[in-house]
Amino acid sequence: MDFNRIKLFCIPFSGGNAYSYAGFRKYLPANIELINLELPGRGKRISEPLLYNIEAMTEDLFKQMGNNTEGRYAIFGHSLGALLGINLCRYIFSKKMQPPIALFLSGQTAPSLIKSDNKHSLPDDQFVDMLREMEGTPEELLTDRSFLQFFLPVIKADFQSIASYTYTPKTFPMNAPIEVLLGSEENISDEDASMWQEETDNAISIHRFAGGHFFIFNHTEPICDLITKKISQAFL
Repeated sequence: MDFNRIKLFCIPFSGGNAYSYAGFRKYLPANIELINLELPGRGKRISEPLLYNIEAMTEDLFKQMGNNTEGRYAIFGHSLGALLGINLCRYIFSKKMQPPIALFLSGQTAPSLIKSDNKHSLPDDQFVDMLREMEGTPEELLTDRSFLQFFLPVIKADFQSIASYTYTPKTFPMNAPIEVLLGSEENISDEDASMWQEETDNAISIHRFAGGHFFIFNHTEPICDLITKKISQAFL
């Protein structure tokens, strides 16, 4: 086994798919293998039924990872992907399997602070306006009726999974290093971000990037530099 190689499992945000982090490939070194996970109902799995809760999504992601957890690996997730990332890590620890050497959790408040809402129940026009304010979907797509006919059920299912999420404090030691990535204009205070510390026995690190919720698209290179640096430190 080449111990200098590592797999980076990437979990998509709400409405995202396995191509959401395609831009990472350009900036990651050859020894970091990018593996983009795919949830049902989109991308290559478009014919499969959507999932509507975090637990089912977590189990699906775990099955996709398969035996790849036997080597060294890290996990990256943005927004919904961050929530799924911490739950996936808990799932792995509960099964006493090889844990990730690092978790990169982006664009999400600490899971203990997530509150239920009814955003997924908004009328389509109001829901589209909300997506427009988040600036994560190009305007030409938000005005494309054929795209919205496919896209809205997918992203609403993802929002529903967050709305139905119930937080439970961890009940066993979990020492996975957590790097928290946030946009400077996100509605997540440093105090709220620090609550991620409840999820690990290691000290967390918080990194701010200029921009709103989808800051990752404007800072791909420095984010990949951060991932590479933290992974390299884990080998020391």
